[in-house]
Amino acid sequence: MKPDDQEAVWEKVKYRGPEDLVVRSYALPKLDLIDSVLPFKGCSVLDVGCGPGLMSTHLLPRARWVVGTDVSRTMLQRAKGMEAVLADALNLPFAAASFDILFEANLLHHTEHPLDVLLEMARVARRAVVLIEPNRNNPLMLVFLAIAAHERGGLKFSRRYLEGLLREANLVPLRFWTTGMITQNNTPKWLVPLLKIFDFDFPLGEYHVTVVLKPTGENQ
Repeated sequence: MKPDDQEAVWEKVKYRGPEDLVVRSYALPKLDLIDSVLPFKGCSVLDVGCGPGLMSTHLLPRARWVVGTDVSRTMLQRAKGMEAVLADALNLPFAAASFDILFEANLLHHTEHPLDVLLEMARVARRAVVLIEPNRNNPLMLVFLAIAAHERGGLKFSRRYLEGLLREANLVPLRFWTTGMITQNNTPKWLVPLLKIFDFDFPLGEYHVTVVLKPTGENQ
């Protein structure tokens, strides 16, 4: 989706806040998984496509330094209490290896050139790249992706497709989970206690969570 089209969509979307029960139930289990193999403590993190800061807010107490970027002014105006930079994910305004961890959640499937975005993230990352993307093989997610016009880029995001992107970028995942049944903006609050039992790795989870370590020779 082009930036101008994205801005028009995001102006209309009403997001829950980062401290909302549903958002916390969506975000925290995924961050715990990532933290178990790639500790955020002491690291600098760039959250690319941070939106209204739903993930960045929960990264702040875990990491040494967190910066969010987004191409949408509307989204950044909603991101409170965090350092944020207006930037296109294809041209991040940072030098190579500027941040320990490059992080994105639900960004790649909104871009026209996901491989190029992935390569740009790898350029800026010193240690690792973290990806969270929808799983089109989950039946509920598939319906949502098909119905919402601005989400249809996610229709190709199977595990096989995401692994193919990583191969094209010469990146090898350290860990790859498919997990969860809670979406930050669509899940009713009353369903959260029931759906939390699905916070484990299984093929029909709603989200792919991927941790990629950069080869040592590329860290400088």
